[in-house]
Amino acid sequence: MIHTMSSGPEVSVIVCTRNRSRLLSDACKSMLEMEARGRPWELLIVDNDSTDDTLELARSIERANPERVRVMVEKEVGLSATRNAGIRAAHGPILAFLDDDAFPDQGWLHGIAEVLANPEIFCAGGPVDPLFQGELPDWLDDRFLPYLTVWDKGPEMLPLTYNEYPRGANIAYRREAFERFGLFSPHLGRKGRALTSCEEIELCLRIERGGGQIVYTPAARIRHRVDAGRITPEWMVKRFAAQGRSEAIIHWQHAGLAGMLRGLRVYLANARRTEKGSSTADSLYRRSTRATFQAFLMACFDVPLRIPRYHPPPEAGSPKPWLPFQ
Repeated sequence: MIHTMSSGPEVSVIVCTRNRSRLLSDACKSMLEMEARGRPWELLIVDNDSTDDTLELARSIERANPERVRVMVEKEVGLSATRNAGIRAAHGPILAFLDDDAFPDQGWLHGIAEVLANPEIFCAGGPVDPLFQGELPDWLDDRFLPYLTVWDKGPEMLPLTYNEYPRGANIAYRREAFERFGLFSPHLGRKGRALTSCEEIELCLRIERGGGQIVYTPAARIRHRVDAGRITPEWMVKRFAAQGRSEAIIHWQHAGLAGMLRGLRVYLANARRTEKGSSTADSLYRRSTRATFQAFLMACFDVPLRIPRYHPPPEAGSPKPWLPFQ
């Protein structure tokens, strides 16, 4: 059951964290320095059963800011489970998610709240600028940046449709989105060392199919730390593979076998298109796109047996028909 209050904060900023105390400290400091412009808001830190001093650090932030910060613990490991726990506990009609290594601009809170004041807009997100840690390799070009959550659609507000949705490091929803379309899928999202992702993409697809609007707003910009461990060929290939599996799950849930077959054709064609080029970047991109296709293909054998199709609840209405890559 999702918690509601007759009065309280306008915006609940939810930060999910696990075993990242140093990063959490810096990020929360930045969040607590945002300009609220008179808007009441809360910072809800959801610790995902950390085994280091992350929970202790979160409690210290709570003690130092009792009027603003709350801390809770979710024992089930996984980002979707942790986000869903935050949704249930949050007090605001607007629920905004920031990563525990994200640094919002001063006007971020106002930018998110202003756009989601429109009852027709169910989800919004803004630009994500990278804070790269360590020296950048020569192979890192624009083809890889989306997999590091680097995202900027320009200076104007834009409507968004599949498969270009706000990034999970900087995304917010009206509470009504969860009440009508459900919570984040437990079959998607990071869990332990698995890089499975796309839980926010799948939820946005539910919203879009249900007639809700999703927008990009340049007024809600953040900076996002990119750890040096993610700027390696090995990590990048794993990340591309995880994307393939995640997309296969979405295609199955929303379009069944027809969606999976269409996805297979597209990812195979994409892998074949990268055959040319002899640079280090070209070689890595070729490996990565092949990993995407291979992971998608392997998922076709087990996902239909393990994961149920999406069936909207009655309050969501009849969803629009959908096939990927139409």
